Amino acid sequence: LPSDFTPDLKMQIAALSSTDLALKIYASIATREARFEHARIVDDKPALWALVHERKDDDIGLQSAHLLAAVASSTHDKIEIADTFVTHRQFDYALPLYQETRRDPAAAADSRYQIARIQFLREDFRAALETYRTIAKDYAGTDWEKDSEYQIASCYWRLGEYKNAEQAYLKQLSKYGRAADDGAIRNLIDVYRVLGQYQSALTWCDRALLNRRLSPASRQVFLFSKAKVLFIQKRYTAAAQLFHQLAIGRVRSAPGSTTKEEARYFEALSLAKAGRATAARAIWQELSEEPYSYYGSRASVQLHGSDAAIKPPSMAGCDTESDPTSSAAYADVIEQRHPIRSSLDNASTAIRELMFLHLWDEASELMDSHTPRAEYKTAAELAYVAGRYHRSIAYADHMSKADTMTLRLMYPSGFHSLICTQAAKYKIDPLWLRAIIWQESKYNPHARSGASARGLMQFIPETAAAEGAAIGIQELSLNQLYDPNVNIPLGAHYFASLLNELKDPLLALAAYNGGSDNARRWKSKFADGDDDFFVADIGFNETKRYVMAVYGAHAAYGALH
Repeated sequence: LPSDFTPDLKMQIAALSSTDLALKIYASIATREARFEHARIVDDKPALWALVHERKDDDIGLQSAHLLAAVASSTHDKIEIADTFVTHRQFDYALPLYQETRRDPAAAADSRYQIARIQFLREDFRAALETYRTIAKDYAGTDWEKDSEYQIASCYWRLGEYKNAEQAYLKQLSKYGRAADDGAIRNLIDVYRVLGQYQSALTWCDRALLNRRLSPASRQVFLFSKAKVLFIQKRYTAAAQLFHQLAIGRVRSAPGSTTKEEARYFEALSLAKAGRATAARAIWQELSEEPYSYYGSRASVQLHGSDAAIKPPSMAGCDTESDPTSSAAYADVIEQRHPIRSSLDNASTAIRELMFLHLWDEASELMDSHTPRAEYKTAAELAYVAGRYHRSIAYADHMSKADTMTLRLMYPSGFHSLICTQAAKYKIDPLWLRAIIWQESKYNPHARSGASARGLMQFIPETAAAEGAAIGIQELSLNQLYDPNVNIPLGAHYFASLLNELKDPLLALAAYNGGSDNARRWKSKFADGDDDFFVADIGFNETKRYVMAVYGAHAAYGALH
């Protein structure tokens, strides 16, 4: 094979080759995929263990763990395999291994704690509560007791037993003092908010802020919590001052923290409530200059009323049988082809010859290796025509915003017919499906995340199995999640079920990324508030960024349709 042949193409050839030839090809590639296939064929157990040791959170780590599970003999090896299964949320495989290793006194505490964690992740909070209780009792005076007591309080909160949660957090703070996790105070403040005990919430905010050893990130979290409580109490001037302090400072990422845009938006909202409409409008005007960001879109609504909110018709973008962006990109790419020649042109390139032959995907893959800035538009359109939408997005991000094709290439309408069919089937806005796919995978069917999610709409095995059974797929393999014809129907059904359950797109998005239980918990902190405060109260950084990004993508798709 040529020296510059891509590893992906080599892997495809190896999959179709005889065993001897496949082994030669795999031996010439340094990727984890090639190393796994070589080890699998020759049954090289040490090589499989090496793949697990290196990384547990990709498909290769998982496949290696499945091959090694039957031969893992030591407690250490069994725990490592079980940990790999947990990383991929394959709890049914992990639990028997932890049940075995808990019999080893040296591993009992860790194994029991992992069992409790699995119960918690499965939202069996009552069972998790009892398991954490026994761990705290059996390992009194150790970190296992401390960590379990923290989780006991979390279980009470998830169960809606707020007074028990309050007492559990207070007990931990009293017992461990400054050694207690800052998260215990944050959660206690949120419990008081749910209970409507706002003065208690403020007291604990102030108590935390008096701690001189508080990290800058934690200080911002408590300032943000205090500002939100002041707003709830209608103390708008005081709230505006704190939001302003956060907006002008260096914002640090932390669970429960904020962003400059968010702090400025709520500063403006507080100013407006305090009667300072002109100052509020000035801030919203600046934020609205980014119309496809979450708070930019919200600021536009504040300035122009509900008419500024992008509210496309129920089947927006599905009024045509094909993707108009694909037609426009195809027309532009065709113009780049050279005419038929009677003699060899020594100045020609492999990319141009592949384009002449209409081999769009091969030309696009080759273009990835060397694309001058002047050809970003050609590269983006070529990738779009080839169905490599994630690459068209990457190239379009470097194009001029003034080009009318930039937005269409940035927000592709790939898998048009399949998305429209599923949206109609479940009576949901297709632009939400497009926006979710855009954020989850950038339209790359082969996308994989560190959280073991796979495919266009990024399903983890546990959720995929449940959704597959709901739509009639009983034996769902992991490889099927990379098939758009499987992944998109799964995602459409799942998002539709979340919408039916939670009655709000923002809650459904939060649940899609962070779980329904967490979405309801975040909503409970500002039950009478608007959507903005729900997003501000999302406790997971990843989920908060996710909801805002999908909302922004939905706004962009709405502008296109």
